[in-house]
Amino acid sequence: MSKKTENIIAQYERRLQQIENKMTERSKVIIETQQNITNTNSIHSLWMRAGLEKSEEDKITVYDEILSINPNDIEAMTYKADALLEIGEVRWALDLSNTAIELDNNYALAYWQRACAYAKLEKQAEALSDIKKAIELSDTLEDELLNESHFENLQNNASFKKLISHYKS
Repeated sequence: MSKKTENIIAQYERRLQQIENKMTERSKVIIETQQNITNTNSIHSLWMRAGLEKSEEDKITVYDEILSINPNDIEAMTYKADALLEIGEVRWALDLSNTAIELDNNYALAYWQRACAYAKLEKQAEALSDIKKAIELSDTLEDELLNESHFENLQNNASFKKLISHYKS
């Protein structure tokens, strides 16, 4: 075989290898995208199911399924924390709220849930700090201030009363 023919074959093989590499990469991206779509559909379905569940325990099970698909889903963590508070698992709810805040320190509902947990644990200063932070991040939570049952033991706290009067006006 001539040197020229060998060079042409070598060039062809390099080009073919490049094409194979690109195809492999594109296949990986397609498979990854398909998996993401499947996960998104599964999570959506689970959120729908969570909305239909009656008991807090059943909701927690659904939130756990969501977290098994996406362990960093701060919304699922926060909703699970809320359900845990409802069944008296205050420390677990506090841990989940802390984890959610570590993952996204701008997620208002995580601060709100942590405030609920702190209030239940009689840590009023911490609860008030988190209430303020939650409202600062999402002023729609102002409307919930008077209705949140977990803040019941804050009702006689002067700072809480001041906070309520500030948002009422």
